[in-house]
Amino acid sequence: MAPIASSLLLLLSAAIAVNVCGNQVVASSEADIAALTACSSFSGSLTISGISSLTAVSLPGLQSLTGTIKIASNPHLTTLALDGLQSSTGSITLYNNTLLSIVSIPNLQTINALEIVTAPSLRQLSLANVQSINSFKVEDTGLDNSGILPWSSFQKVNDIGISNNKFLKAIDIPGLNTISGRLIVAANGLLEGKGEGASLRLSNLTSVSNCTLRHLTDLQLPSLSAVSSSLSVDETNLKLITAPQLKTVGQTLSIVSNNLLSNISFSELTSIGGALLIANNTELTSVDGFAKLKEISGVLNMRGDFSNVSFPQVSSVQGGMSVLSSSKDFDCSTLSKVKASARGKTICQAQVKSAKPTNSNSDDSLSNSAVSLMNAKKGAVWAAIGLLSGLVSYAL
Repeated sequence: MAPIASSLLLLLSAAIAVNVCGNQVVASSEADIAALTACSSFSGSLTISGISSLTAVSLPGLQSLTGTIKIASNPHLTTLALDGLQSSTGSITLYNNTLLSIVSIPNLQTINALEIVTAPSLRQLSLANVQSINSFKVEDTGLDNSGILPWSSFQKVNDIGISNNKFLKAIDIPGLNTISGRLIVAANGLLEGKGEGASLRLSNLTSVSNCTLRHLTDLQLPSLSAVSSSLSVDETNLKLITAPQLKTVGQTLSIVSNNLLSNISFSELTSIGGALLIANNTELTSVDGFAKLKEISGVLNMRGDFSNVSFPQVSSVQGGMSVLSSSKDFDCSTLSKVKASARGKTICQAQVKSAKPTNSNSDDSLSNSAVSLMNAKKGAVWAAIGLLSGLVSYAL
């Protein structure tokens, strides 16, 4: 009978393991987590939240994740180790673990979603082999540039958001070719609000759907050829904004409140499917970097201290045109062809006091729409970006 009993125990253990590995698990103790160590694959949902005694989560046997893992508000958690995980069609969410300093997933190659939000102690994020990820979000962490950035191996991403990482001063993703959804990079490298921002280098990126860039000190997009939705480069410390291969922007192109900006160059850009917005750029006195631009399907809105504005090939502006300059040297006649092509209301004026750029956004409705995006509550930024195009169409 002993062999039979032993076999039954093995079968029962296997059945329990299968059940645990596919169930909804809400862990209330370390013992509940330990019960999952036998899982080589996990298809259920695991929630680990509010366990004050928890200092580490380790699932070394886990190789495949098709379910979800959510780890939130564990005040003494310092380490997450999923060293055996190789692939995932599921998601991992880490939220409000204030002492979390190490996230180790070194063998992961593909994952549907990884979100790390409010982990101010995070210093080590091991993702050395990830090539494909659907959604990647790192917000309000302690990551810096002391080692190789964890996203350097990325090649294909749908949505990517890197924001509010105050020690992070350089973001370089050389292998990334396509972003089919949203790219949001904002408020990095702003140590206690005193930093200048971060550099962003995407040397092989050719296409992106929706792109929102803020608080940058350097921007390199040498291969970008198409933005299918909107491109926004606002509130940076950039002196030059250029995308030398960019040919089309599907919706709005926004360049607002860049205090050091003196040159804009989109030498190959031929069409903008929405509005072109250029406003409140303190040092920008000449706009002549749109040599091949032919069509603006929305409005053309400009406000600043321009002495020279040139759009030599523009023959169609489907919306209105508003160009206001505080400079006495600005000559509206240089835009007569553009004005004639506009189907909506047109205005062009020089020596307009209210058009003079300032370091404040308080009286600029266009700038305010950009600022409100960055001041949105955490978690709302992804939704806010979808509203930007609609908001700016009514600006000015």
